[in-house]
Amino acid sequence: MSADRRFERELPSLLEGLYVGPMPAYRDEVLARSARIRQRPAWSFLGRWLPIVDAVRRPIAWRSIGLVALLAAVTLAVVAALIAGSQRPLPAPFGQARTGLVAFALDGDIYTVDVTTGVTRAVVSGPETDQAPHWSRDGTRFAFLRNTQGPGPPDLYVVKADGSDLRLVAAGAPAISGIYGFSPDGSEILLTVNESGMKIAIARTDGSGLRTLDVGALQVAAIDSGPSWRPPDGAEILFVNGKASLHAINVATGVVRTIVEPASGRNRETPKWSPDGARIAYIEWVSAASGMSAQTHIVEADGTGARVLPLPPGAVWQAFRSWSNDGSRLLAIRGDTGSYHTAVAAIVPADGSGTGIEIDYSAVIPPACCPEWEWAPDDLAILGIAPDLTGSLAVQVLLDPVEGTATAVPWTTSSLPTWQRLAP
Repeated sequence: MSADRRFERELPSLLEGLYVGPMPAYRDEVLARSARIRQRPAWSFLGRWLPIVDAVRRPIAWRSIGLVALLAAVTLAVVAALIAGSQRPLPAPFGQARTGLVAFALDGDIYTVDVTTGVTRAVVSGPETDQAPHWSRDGTRFAFLRNTQGPGPPDLYVVKADGSDLRLVAAGAPAISGIYGFSPDGSEILLTVNESGMKIAIARTDGSGLRTLDVGALQVAAIDSGPSWRPPDGAEILFVNGKASLHAINVATGVVRTIVEPASGRNRETPKWSPDGARIAYIEWVSAASGMSAQTHIVEADGTGARVLPLPPGAVWQAFRSWSNDGSRLLAIRGDTGSYHTAVAAIVPADGSGTGIEIDYSAVIPPACCPEWEWAPDDLAILGIAPDLTGSLAVQVLLDPVEGTATAVPWTTSSLPTWQRLAP
């Protein structure tokens, strides 16, 4: 037998020996230890989710990986859009916005109405007497006063726009009075309370507490001359000292500064910040004069640059009431005699460049002292109401500041005008 044939016959056994190889002495110990270790779960292998293949056998499928990454990015974008779409965008706290609903009180309940469609619905109702709704700056909630004990100081509540999530903000002691308003961020409400004299108070809208601000010997005026937050951040609060002088208190430090000094024989009322917080409009009148002598004054926020807005021929007085949301115009009440009986509304340029247009509203509400007015957030209308609201119902009037017309609205109310702000 040749050597070649013997090699062919023994080759299978040689190959088998090489395949099996020598076994180490510690093999059994290794197998025993590994048997006690749990296998890695299948889901943790990246290959189950991405098309990763053996790079030695074939090139990596980058096109497939890119497709999967693109699909993942699209999915994330859709989820983000759904989340964003489920949250209603909010308007800026000051400046023009889209006009929403009007809130008003009627027979002890709170209603909202769409001025365009006339659709009205009750959002807060029950046996309690609810009154004086006022929208938050972002339009998501409104505050109102509730009286459950008959005569006596009411409680201050906050509720969502649809009437849900009712929350007590401040109990009726000390007595809440005057006009109140939300802070720019909606976390607080500014109001006046009668606590051995009128004081400026700030209540947390989550109901966690109420604090008063110390203005020293100054006398805080309430009603339509009540304090107001300075736009855009609410860092200061503007108030009147009696009817004499204008001041601002820093909310963080408590420091009070004087904006308009008192003057002999001069009364000041109804000061309000411009929407950008740079100016203040207010009424000044001569207390000793017979008849009406009010004039509309504007001053810079630091107290400089005081000026009087002009009157047209024949007019003798002009009483500021409210700013437009864009800060370019004012609504004032104007008269050509020493009384209110012939008064008209005037839409006046805030820069004093003209005397504006007049709107006779006497066919809808009486031109007596002193109706309240609020511009619609888009500045296309102005809602007003007759003065001296003592719980009796009154008609509201809608002014068109461009066409100069006045129209009665189809509801009556015992509360001041308040418009809901919506994002554009």
